[in-house]
Amino acid sequence: MRNEANISYISSMDVKDEKGNILGAVCVSPAKEMGKRDIILMDEQAGSFSVRSTTELINMLSKKNVPFEERKQVLDFLAERLRVLEQEITLNTLKSLNDAKKKKK
Repeated sequence: MRNEANISYISSMDVKDEKGNILGAVCVSPAKEMGKRDIILMDEQAGSFSVRSTTELINMLSKKNVPFEERKQVLDFLAERLRVLEQEITLNTLKSLNDAKKKKK
């Protein structure tokens, strides 16, 4: 069994071109609005962009000629990070409900 308190999560991933040069990074973080997520493409040259969906991100990376294997790694990273964030929200919601229930007693 893992001790969740000792696990650190990585919220960004470098994105490289076919030559291995870093083009930028992809970041996934909780948004200001509860239950929402921000997916950000931080481009080395063009600046940062908020992305509405994983599909939009993959299309942007494709236009920047990011290789297929690299795009697959980005998708894997996003899926894992989003899964972790969902778990955190679920745990926090359950904790809040439990705390509220205890206060009523």
